Amino acid sequence: MINKKRTRYRKFEPYIQFRRVMFKLFTPKSFKHMALSQPYLKLEPVNDIWKVYWKGGFISETDSWNNLRLQAPDNLYSIATGPSISDQQFNNLDGGQCVLVNGAVQLVLDNKISTPLAVMVEDARFIYERFEMLLALPKGTRLCLVASAMHALGVVAGVEGLKHFNLMLIDGFETPYGSPKRSVASAPVNSYRKSSNAKLSLDLNEGHFGCGTVMYCGIQMAFHLRVKELYLVGFDLTNFDQPRFYETKDNAAWTGLQNAYEARILPALELTMQTAEEFNMQVYNCSHTSIIPRSLIPYSDCLTK
Repeated sequence: MINKKRTRYRKFEPYIQFRRVMFKLFTPKSFKHMALSQPYLKLEPVNDIWKVYWKGGFISETDSWNNLRLQAPDNLYSIATGPSISDQQFNNLDGGQCVLVNGAVQLVLDNKISTPLAVMVEDARFIYERFEMLLALPKGTRLCLVASAMHALGVVAGVEGLKHFNLMLIDGFETPYGSPKRSVASAPVNSYRKSSNAKLSLDLNEGHFGCGTVMYCGIQMAFHLRVKELYLVGFDLTNFDQPRFYETKDNAAWTGLQNAYEARILPALELTMQTAEEFNMQVYNCSHTSIIPRSLIPYSDCLTK
């Protein structure tokens, strides 16, 4: 099945790229961010949810970010894929307290974490390379995707793949789906914080910001949920040339962490900690090997074996 799906993607890839090029050529500059969700996906907003269409056919409705806030735990564990995961203990961790980013879903497949509160993926490349991991998750798992990743899921897994999940859209704060690019100054002032080099979303209804690490999705989820304590797990940022905990040297995917660390990631984390203090939120890094200064994010050994 997996080989068949990958073959199907290779078959359609030239057509998809052609349609995207044509979209950019004939679309105003302020809408060009929509190209990555072309040509099959269509999302239609209805209040605080989205109707999802694939190749013109209705698939489902997304879940609501407002409803998710009602399910917020007091403490949230945002789990990434750094090598330190192998040294962590998850036996006593409630899945409902966990947000998994990208390949951290392997922890569910390994029966180390029960059904998580959410899985978040902000890049289509992960879908194309590792979609079989996602499809092995229990049916109805809450899967939060940027539009380009949602399109990728449809390409490699079809309608059945899209229907397998309880979908949610991670919209772009400055590049909202179906609307022109906007300045953060036009958004509600209580929906974000910014510094000279970084931006942080406080309301995922308005969208999210990237900074070079997918963990920033989990961080912004914590602010959206207004949790009291946030624990960052597998957030090493040491694996510039090392495989993630679920990879080997032979199948490790490229990472841009080295280029983004000082220019984008550190400023975003500094803004995170400033905003956490404003909201009286405690933030801890559970990775004992992380390069993030402990003077910035304190260490917690709560998951140490």
